[in-house]
Amino acid sequence: MLANRQRIFRWMFVPQLLTAALFLSFSYVTGKVHAHLLLHAARTTGKIVALKPVRMQKRSSTTIYEPLVEFSAGDHVYRVQEWKGSASSAGIGWAVPVLYDPANPSIAMMDRGLSNWIPWAITFAIGTFLALVALKGLFVRLLAPSSAAAIASRT
Repeated sequence: MLANRQRIFRWMFVPQLLTAALFLSFSYVTGKVHAHLLLHAARTTGKIVALKPVRMQKRSSTTIYEPLVEFSAGDHVYRVQEWKGSASSAGIGWAVPVLYDPANPSIAMMDRGLSNWIPWAITFAIGTFLALVALKGLFVRLLAPSSAAAIASRT
């Protein structure tokens, strides 16, 4: 392993790039709607009108409660189910801040501050870092003279 250390480091960008693709894919799937709302949303105040119990796993007895939030946009009233639940069933009747898409108000979420960015922004940051490191490794590999050419130039 130590004898092949240079060879291993030369190709390290491949697993880094694959891991970056995995992290970026996960962040895209979990965060595309939330990122759009955070960047382009209108803000309003809504009200929690109900709590929907959701079992976390089929075999588990763990139940969380996802709030159903009602808010007005224009002359219509919309009701959306927030995907971030809590273990408590308290909250019916509470006023909550809401972010919604002005072009399609049925796409909305409760504004939870920094929690809006979890988990997708963290995986996006890790994936971006790995992608940059992998691209640097790729460019070093492409721009570095090959070992055969370096040996030939020494003789």
